[in-house]
Amino acid sequence: MCSSDLSQLAGDLWEDVRRNGRALPGAEDILAALALGTHGQPVIQSLLTGNLPELARVKLSALELTEHLDFTIGAYGDISAVRADLVQVAQAKAAARHGGDFGGRYTVLVGDTPSDVEAALANDASVVAVASGSFSAAELMTAGAHVVLPDLANTPVALAAILSAPTAAAAA
Repeated sequence: MCSSDLSQLAGDLWEDVRRNGRALPGAEDILAALALGTHGQPVIQSLLTGNLPELARVKLSALELTEHLDFTIGAYGDISAVRADLVQVAQAKAAARHGGDFGGRYTVLVGDTPSDVEAALANDASVVAVASGSFSAAELMTAGAHVVLPDLANTPVALAAILSAPTAAAAA
């Protein structure tokens, strides 16, 4: 696909998402709360998706959800079709850009599919699943999620779940 085709696709996608898409209730609030972090330390947030990076940014931009995300450390479908591979890529990018340890349970993946749960577990990452899509809370729990939320609407509950997800030290 040439860049002009991608630009046209991105423009069409932005319009479609802007017109027909919706952010989950609480999504913007939880991203903002995580950006404030804890003890003066913001939580570094990015994206892990099977989408191409350009299209992922367009979708989230149309929903006004990009402000607190570091897209440079994200992992996208142009790297691998295997979601578990993307976790390792994002962890390595985060460590290179921000320093520190993002391996294992120092990464918290928030997702809404059993594939998201499996990708996190394959990398010993923590996983908070949100039963807001096609999969029920029971299905996400059966897949192995550490925490399952019905949605993100209750910001204090969602924030507590993400910030208290099991860490490497707690899991040992």
